[in-house]
Amino acid sequence: MLPARAPRALLCAGALGALLGGCVGEPAPLESPGSADVLSAEQALVAGDLAGQEHAWETIPSVVRSDGSEEFVLEVDPVDDVVSVELTGLPIYLQGPGDLTLRDDGLGADRVAGDGIFSVGPFRFDPAPPISIPAHYESNPDSPSGLYALEIGELVMSKATGERVDFIVHPQIGALHPSVPVASRRDLSPRYRAASHLIEVRDARSDSQRLLRGAGGDVAALLRDMYEVVPDVFDFAVLSSTAHIERPGNSSNFVTGVHSAVKIDYTGIGRDPVDYSESYYSRRLMAVTALDNLRRGWISNNFVHELLHQWSAFLPFDLGMTDGFHYLPTTSAASLLGGMTWVDDGTGTFTLDCNSNGRGGASTASPLDLYMMGLIPASMVPPLRRHGGGLFDYCDLEIPSIEATVTIEQIQARLGVRTPGPEAAQRDFHIAFILEAHGRDLTDSELTFFNTLAEFATRPVPAGQPAPRLESNWAPITRYFGNGTTWRTDIPDVPANPGAVTANITVNSSWDTGYCADVAVTNGRRFDIGAWEVVIDLRQSSVISSWSADVDVVGSEMTAASLPHNGQLDPGASTSFGFCANKTGAAWQPQVVSAAHR
Repeated sequence: MLPARAPRALLCAGALGALLGGCVGEPAPLESPGSADVLSAEQALVAGDLAGQEHAWETIPSVVRSDGSEEFVLEVDPVDDVVSVELTGLPIYLQGPGDLTLRDDGLGADRVAGDGIFSVGPFRFDPAPPISIPAHYESNPDSPSGLYALEIGELVMSKATGERVDFIVHPQIGALHPSVPVASRRDLSPRYRAASHLIEVRDARSDSQRLLRGAGGDVAALLRDMYEVVPDVFDFAVLSSTAHIERPGNSSNFVTGVHSAVKIDYTGIGRDPVDYSESYYSRRLMAVTALDNLRRGWISNNFVHELLHQWSAFLPFDLGMTDGFHYLPTTSAASLLGGMTWVDDGTGTFTLDCNSNGRGGASTASPLDLYMMGLIPASMVPPLRRHGGGLFDYCDLEIPSIEATVTIEQIQARLGVRTPGPEAAQRDFHIAFILEAHGRDLTDSELTFFNTLAEFATRPVPAGQPAPRLESNWAPITRYFGNGTTWRTDIPDVPANPGAVTANITVNSSWDTGYCADVAVTNGRRFDIGAWEVVIDLRQSSVISSWSADVDVVGSEMTAASLPHNGQLDPGASTSFGFCANKTGAAWQPQVVSAAHR
């Protein structure tokens, strides 16, 4: 018997929940346009601090070898008024200490006494468990072999008053079979490293988790820094973390993934064009997606559900087919964004197939989703229908009544024609999987585990092999979209060369007691700038005059800021300012300390 799985959100995943239309609470009524997993660009850019109002767990490391050769510790950072934490229900696969009480006294597995972080361990996998660990991720043969993840028990947290505080999601650990070879990595910068299909953010603060929970974060800053050291080739940034954060009593705890569009440069899908590219320092990036960690977020129907939000299910909710963001479960949308498959009986009636394509899983994208992506013409989109019964009332039965029907012509009349269409729509997509290591580096096993998942996500499906079903597993997505699309997740090993604001000093005249110099300022960034600032070490000289900049001198350091007439620089454009100075010593030659945009 396998260890019990942590309950996923009622409407976010699982067999029943995945079929329903919303991600939090009951299915949304027709007049409600809200969504928990679609964020506006403004929401995704908002940073904040909810210290003391959230709690977190992390297994350190989050993945170990399944042969018992590696250990991990569980750490919990609870809300401020929790005084005790205990782990219960350790699964049969794991070996650990006899006392599962988490400590904050600096003893045992606890690193620092009194820091508010409770710890227990070490744990390791039993090298000879009574039941073998499943051979594939999520016990699914379409998922990669040698990887598995499981819950390690339930956390019981108590306040001084005796009140209990619970996590919605139990702590998890990833298992990596010893036969899986270690993935190599390369340094990109002091903060970023890369494997073949994964970018590691070192010493991160779990911005992706904060984005999931509405707990404040700065994903845009994380990506801006990343784009200083990786090329601008990615259409989607998919972020996850080794830590798991929750906010007590907040509905965001049920969310397994969120999607935020960075750029929409097409029309006819029900969303206005947007472009927040500069906030992320990328001209190509289409969207940011955050996934919860391990088996909570890294499952195919959750991952692709969030990708689809870039294009689909934004019909006006007064058409009666969506809540504004997801197809209603009683529709024929047959999408990972909602609905089920209606089988045409050929006589004007339909049979409801509850086991085929729908929110719980699908092997091919729905025609309406493909149309919204610009991949197929409107003529290939059948009418969208809604029945008036309960969710499972007609499984394998003829649907007795159709409550509403909407044709693609009606959709186009409201939204316009999807432009560009199949002749010019984008078909090649590049995904960057990014993993935040909370306050530390990833271990080799962690890097290998998640790099394997990232590579497998877009692995080609061999010809003649059926398209895998994307459900609570981790299967390749390439056949799901089809229609000439290509998908890749590799991290190119090429210089990023994103450019920067630079300054170069030229001494154009010099005499025994002084000199004059011009400073050329160039915008090497991908985007224009509205102002710039250059810091120069004057060394053994002192400024006597300057032009074309607002100059301030403190000690031997001169800061020159742009003026209203020369601060705006397009990509590649240059301007200049100058100054004259007295020489006060032999080492008078000025040097640029820094140059930046403001």
